[in-house]
Amino acid sequence: MTKSPSVPAIRIPLPPEKLRCSARSSPPIARQVPLNDRAAASAFPPRAARLGLALALLLPACQGSEPPEVRTSGCPRCDAARSAGALPRGGIDECSGVVASGTHPDVLYVHNDSGDDARFFALGLDGTPRAEFEVAGATAIDWEDVARGPCGGGGGSCLYFADIGDNEGERERYEIYRVEEPDALGGGTGAQTAESFSLVYPDGSHDAETLLVHPITGALTVVTKEKDKRDRAWVYELAALPAAGGTATLAEAGPIEPPAGGASFTAGDVRPDGSGVLLRTSSHVFFYPMTPEQTVAQALAELPCVLPVAAEEQGEAIAWLPGGWNYVTLGEGGEAPLHQVSCQAP
Repeated sequence: MTKSPSVPAIRIPLPPEKLRCSARSSPPIARQVPLNDRAAASAFPPRAARLGLALALLLPACQGSEPPEVRTSGCPRCDAARSAGALPRGGIDECSGVVASGTHPDVLYVHNDSGDDARFFALGLDGTPRAEFEVAGATAIDWEDVARGPCGGGGGSCLYFADIGDNEGERERYEIYRVEEPDALGGGTGAQTAESFSLVYPDGSHDAETLLVHPITGALTVVTKEKDKRDRAWVYELAALPAAGGTATLAEAGPIEPPAGGASFTAGDVRPDGSGVLLRTSSHVFFYPMTPEQTVAQALAELPCVLPVAAEEQGEAIAWLPGGWNYVTLGEGGEAPLHQVSCQAP
């Protein structure tokens, strides 16, 4: 696994109320922060730079569990998040996942959280409805994310819907539904047929909201939402899906924790060229650079950059836009605002 180069750091003491420590933790200790903050500040507009860096420093720091540092080089240079539109009134009342089309320019696919039918929606970048699709051969227990990747055999462009939510921790298996991207978006309601793949964890049930699909290899990575006793989520991966209708056991790859903000990851996306990964919580966005030699899990073991995000009600979704470094984010709720962040390459 590739290791990040060491970065000079200083120790900045933080007041106890800014630290997320458990009731059994010892008194908080100082947080290590890299000296070179120029790259981190460049990810924010001038007025927000200091605020963005400050947010990155309000991190959990408990004795015996030193939190990770924040990457300050190799980060995209981003403007502030801006409003790009809103979800249409009607069927999308609890958006839980978004991904950009690889076939139709300026199109997003979104789906609802638990309680909806097995269906997804095509929208313009401003939220304008383009089409709705029912997914034959699928059920919707708790769809939590959608990703885009290669179809079977490594070709084509497919959508992967992740039925991986498990708030009560009672499910024995979880489902991935792979659907070919629609050939046309003619408006109205269409239908797409899914291939189903069952997943099990090697250590029991987990609640998760993040599915990542490698755009070249098609390998799957799941980041759990619920945490262990040390307040860490876990990363699981699967190098290849089984035959349609089959079951595969995910492999445990290691722990992960957000270096700032909320403790739970709610969504993610891999860049279409495989050069980086976005993960988000309800309040923060993180970018993990990835080399061609790395798996997604290996990239997530490195230090992330902190990127801009709008204040959203229960931020639940994030996706790269093709052809550049821009990304979009969404929160839950009817007619939720659709935000876009414009970035330049690192």
